[in-house]
Amino acid sequence: MELTLFIIVGAIAVVAAAMMLISENAVHSALFLILNFACIAFFFLMLNAPFLAMVQITVYAGAIMVLFLFVIMLLGAERVFPGAQTRFRWMTPVAITLAVAFLLVASLAIVRGDVKLTSRDQTVPRVRVVNAASALDSIDVYVNDEVVASALAFKSASDFEAMDAGSVTVSMFNAGDDPQDTEPVITQDVDLRAGEAVSLTAIGTSTQQLELVPAVEDLSQPAGSDLRVLAINALPDGMPVDVRDVSQDELLFQDLSYGEAIPGVTIHAGTHSIGVFPTGDTNTHLAMLRDETLDAGKSMLWIFTATQESGNAWENQVIELEGETLASFGSPTHIGQLLFGHYILPFEMVALVLLVAMIGALVLTHDSTVRRDTQHRPGYVPAIDPITREVGK
Repeated sequence: MELTLFIIVGAIAVVAAAMMLISENAVHSALFLILNFACIAFFFLMLNAPFLAMVQITVYAGAIMVLFLFVIMLLGAERVFPGAQTRFRWMTPVAITLAVAFLLVASLAIVRGDVKLTSRDQTVPRVRVVNAASALDSIDVYVNDEVVASALAFKSASDFEAMDAGSVTVSMFNAGDDPQDTEPVITQDVDLRAGEAVSLTAIGTSTQQLELVPAVEDLSQPAGSDLRVLAINALPDGMPVDVRDVSQDELLFQDLSYGEAIPGVTIHAGTHSIGVFPTGDTNTHLAMLRDETLDAGKSMLWIFTATQESGNAWENQVIELEGETLASFGSPTHIGQLLFGHYILPFEMVALVLLVAMIGALVLTHDSTVRRDTQHRPGYVPAIDPITREVGK
């Protein structure tokens, strides 16, 4: 069914584009272009990109084509006489040549470039480092002798970076230490699998208890008013804990062991009070997030740990870090990231081409129309050369 719709709508789009080019009436040509835009909008709907479809209808088939029609009617291009010929007779062969060359270049780029805009590269792992070890003030992190984070402070995280899949060695040093002369405070081998996003979280309240916890995150954007939460238990007593949404009386994570990262759960956005309790105990909370406002579409990482206060007292706390989310295909966020990130130069060049095309259309239309002051004069009859059959000036 999908292939049938594609063939039908594609055929209509091609016919509309051809009629737009060969139509002698400028208004009819603009209407055929609107039909072509409508077919493109239907293609976006087939790709599950309704926002792009509505933008195509509203901006192109609506605002821009209304502007084109307004300019055409204002300059009287719809009243061009059938026998009139433009001064730029070289334009037709040049336009055909340029169009064919453009189609060849675009087809070659698409075929050779293996363009896949509907799905992201699922073969490249993404890695970030989180410093949740209260025993470490600031750290430098190396992956296979390559620096991925420098002077990473406690309670902070680096950005996600693309890595090669396979086994890697992660080494952490106190900030400023020379890795050639100093032993790492943490060193651990980690397997990076294709398509995974991993947070390498350093935990530990003393230098003897330091360890690295790989936590696999889901970076897809949650739907609707939801957000996604991943939790890691790094409390110093090592006991398993339950994590409850006290405001909603809902159990989010159950029996979370020390150094364990449970896959993320989805909760509704809003104001929540999150409590950490010993497993099976709903009265004695170990740490609490009170009246925390959680926004939709986010990916959060909660790390339950402790810091040493004055007098050698330990205070449990929750480290809350916001993760990166990848916008879904065709969403406003995805379009903005593509247009104003990866494709900013082509985007600006297309805007310049549209500006030049509009100016060129005004010039060509003005040269091929009959003067309004003579055309609307009572009793005016255009003079036609009996040999060339052209309208006289």
